[in-house]
Amino acid sequence: MPYIIQSVKPNTNLVRKRTSLQIMFDVVFALTMREIKTRFGHNRLGYFWAIIEPVAQASIMGIIFSLIGRNSVANIPVALFLFTAILPFKLFGKLLNQLAAAIDANKGLLSYRQVTAIDPVITRIIIELATFLLVYLFIFSVMAWLGFSAWPDDLLGLLTATALLIIFTTGLGLLLCTAISYWKDASKLTAIITLPLFFISGIFFCATMIPPQYWYLFDWNPIFHAIELSRDSFFSAYTSPIGQWSYLSFCALISFSSGLALFHLCRHRFISL
Repeated sequence: MPYIIQSVKPNTNLVRKRTSLQIMFDVVFALTMREIKTRFGHNRLGYFWAIIEPVAQASIMGIIFSLIGRNSVANIPVALFLFTAILPFKLFGKLLNQLAAAIDANKGLLSYRQVTAIDPVITRIIIELATFLLVYLFIFSVMAWLGFSAWPDDLLGLLTATALLIIFTTGLGLLLCTAISYWKDASKLTAIITLPLFFISGIFFCATMIPPQYWYLFDWNPIFHAIELSRDSFFSAYTSPIGQWSYLSFCALISFSSGLALFHLCRHRFISL
C-alpha cells in the first residue's frame, strides 16, 4: 500500500508575535544588563563608588563648615543641608553625561533592526535613576540611624522637584546627544556646563544667605530652583524665597520638548553614523 503523504500546516496559534512594545522592553532589558556589566561588572567595588563620591564631597564640605564654626545652615544640620543638594546635582551631572554619550557608545548596536535610537537613552535613564534611588535611600537611612531627622517634611514636593529635574536634564541630554552626532567636540560641553553650575546651584549655600539685590544672579538657573525646592520640601524649618515651581516646570517643559523633537528628527542620522 503506498504511503499517503499529507501536508501538515503549522499551528499558527503556537506562533506568538511580539508587539513593538514587547520588543522595546526586551531590548531595553538586554541593554540594561549590558550597561550594568560594563560599568560595574569588572569593578570589585561596584556601586561603592556611587555611594562614596557624594559622601566624600559632603564630608569635605562639612569639615570646612565646622572649621569656620558652622554646625547648621538656615537651622538645618550641615550634613543634611549638603546631602539634599549634592545628590540632586550628582543626578543632574551623571544623567547629562550618560545621555550625551548614549548614541555614540551604542552606535554599533543600532545596525540591528530591533534596536532603535531611543533604546540606549531609556536604558541609561533607568540605570541612573535606580542608582540615584539606591544611593539616596542608603545615605539617608544611615543619617537616620545616626540620629538625624532624615524623613522629608513634604515627600510629594521632594519627588516633584526631583521629577522636574530629571525631565529638564533628559531634554538637555537629548540636545547634547544630537549635537554630538554633528560635532564630536560637543561632548566637551558637558564639563563646561556642569563645572560652573556646581558653584552657583546652591550646593553649599542657600537663597536666604544671598542678599536680595543679588538674587537675579541665581534665579535664572533651573538647577538652583530644583535644589531650593528640594530643601523647601525636605525641611519644615526652611522656606525658599526664590524657588518657583512654575519656572522649574517651564524650563523642564521647554528642555524636554525641544530635546525630544530634535532627537526624533535626527533619529535616522544616528543609524547611518
